[in-house]
Order: sequence, then C-alpha cells, then structure tokens
Amino acid sequence: MHFGFGAFHRAHQALLTDRVLNAQGGDWGICEISLFSGDRLMSQLREQNHLYTVLEKGANGNQAIIVGAVKECLNAKLDSLAAIIEKFCEPQVAIVSLTITEKGYCIDPATGSLDVSNPRIIHDMQHPTEPHSAPGILVEALHRRRERGLSPFTVLSCDNIPDNGHVVKNAVLGMAEKRAAELAAWIQQHVSFPGTMVDRIVPAATEESLDEITRELGVADPCAISCEPFIQWVIEDNFVAGRRSGKSLACRWLMTCCPGSK
Repeated sequence: MHFGFGAFHRAHQALLTDRVLNAQGGDWGICEISLFSGDRLMSQLREQNHLYTVLEKGANGNQAIIVGAVKECLNAKLDSLAAIIEKFCEPQVAIVSLTITEKGYCIDPATGSLDVSNPRIIHDMQHPTEPHSAPGILVEALHRRRERGLSPFTVLSCDNIPDNGHVVKNAVLGMAEKRAAELAAWIQQHVSFPGTMVDRIVPAATEESLDEITRELGVADPCAISCEPFIQWVIEDNFVAGRRSGKSLACRWLMTCCPGSK
C-alpha cells in the first residue's frame, strides 16, 4: 500500500515496482491511498483500470511507459477513512510506503518528535479509532492487526528528506506512545522503518506537459507524468514481511542507510 499518489511516486516507486513485476511476475501490486485530496485523480485512474503513462524525456528522444503496478486505489472522499484503515488490515499487506512530504509526518522540526500541537495529531489523540493524520492511521492499523493476530507490515518512507526512516519511526512511535505504552513497545519490536534515498527529477504535471504526452501517445491520459530518464532508489534492507527483489532495476539494497543521507 502507498500513501500519496503524487507525481514523484507515479514516476518513481510505482514505475520501478512495475519493472520488477514485469521482470519477475508474481501477485504483488500497489493499492494507492489518498486522504483529503486527489479524489479527481483517483477517479480518473479508476476509469483507466489503474493504468497510466510515464513519459521519460531524454536527449536521444522520449520513451512512453505504461505503468500497471497499481491494482487498486482508495480515497477518503470517494470511499471513506474507515475503508482505508480496514484495507491496511488485510493479511496480505506487507509494505506501507509513503510520499507525503515532510509536513505529512507531523514532526516538530525543532525536536524531531511528534508535534502534539498539530491539529490533526490533537484530533487523533482524542479520537484514535478515527484518525486523520498519516501517523494516526498507521498506528490504528497496526493496533488492529495486533488485536487480530496479524503480522505487522514494513513502513517505508520514500520522501526525499534526511533520515526518512527515522522520521516516520519517530512519528509512528510518538503517536503510539500517546495511545498505549504496550502498543508502542509492540511496534518498536515488530515493525521496521527502513531508510531510503530517492533520485529522479519529476516536474509537476501541467496542461502543457499533458498536451505533450497526448501528442506523443495519440490519446489523452490525465494521470500521466513526464520526467527525466535517470532514476535511482537506494533502500535499507530491513523488511519484516518480505519484499520483491529489485536487482538491476535501478534499486540498490543496503544493510543500513547512512545517517543524514538524502
């Protein structure tokens, strides 16, 4: 599952996941999640059977790639927050990745800890079973999995921020500690938060870029995105519920990610 169906994710993690699936096969796929925006894009994605185009623009020409790694999408406006949280509790969910920008983790930049003055965090502390923040949703999902005897999932931040694994871990553990010490201890022991480094230039979609893709394809794709050819994804190899191999597909697996890396 992935939080944040934005331009970068469409041209980076989803594309590389698609490459792995095409090379190796299997029954893995991505369920895309958006909370309080993106409902129009999600509706358009559903109309296209969850397929969309990435146009890689290089000095030697352009290459259009149809991405088919997305199997499902849920949006709080189109569906419900309750449906989203229950989706996290399906037994087959092994990895929850995120591209929600630094703001989405609700971390106080001065302390590196959960920002308990954030309005969404305040809401989630008062209504833990009906969360509005990404940390709150992750904690509620992990709480339900623990209560139901299900295995935990890996939480994988793919935002281009320093020490992103530690950032999301601090957010989730901070939220869990506000709820119950035993839940926080279970998450600390059983959930992994690998660090990642991501690299690709992906401009936001504009009317002009979508028109260019339409000319290239001969058909309109409102979910399409343009980007540079270069792509890299470095991932700390610390997954609690399995992963697919990404060797030779612009992915590098490391035992640890260096502190302060971007």
